[in-house]
Amino acid sequence: MRKAAYRVVTTVVAGLVLSGCGGGDDTKADPKPSGATTAAGQKPPSSEPSAERTLIERAAGSWKSIVKADDNGLETLTIADGKVTAKGPKLDCAGPLKEGRKAGEEAPTLTLTCKGGDDGGRGVGTLKMKGDDKLAIGWAGPEGGYGGPVDSFRRVGG
Repeated sequence: MRKAAYRVVTTVVAGLVLSGCGGGDDTKADPKPSGATTAAGQKPPSSEPSAERTLIERAAGSWKSIVKADDNGLETLTIADGKVTAKGPKLDCAGPLKEGRKAGEEAPTLTLTCKGGDDGGRGVGTLKMKGDDKLAIGWAGPEGGYGGPVDSFRRVGG
């Protein structure tokens, strides 16, 4: 019963986070036109059709939390070449990002190891995206518990 209740709560929270509720100013104008290129001369990741790229490929880049991180929270996340690095006020985390499927859909997982303090219930997480500019990680939390936190990010670089 507890697991079912946890799953419902986690799904609702992840849905709200991915829908953009709870942070950011969505009224800002995009500083680059949609066809703009990056400093390296490449198209930004959102310029390629999402259906042609895996979730891991779409997630590559730099991310910033949509909420102000507490001591055990994450402020930034960087995904490159199947590796994830994350930093918070007291945390310095790193780990691999691996392909996975859940209920017939892509569900990449990452396993972070953190230095600098309590990881806040993180460890193994499942990555989800809405579009190419919103990312959430639902953490499994401690074994036998209700699960861990959900971290939500917006893209800050390609």
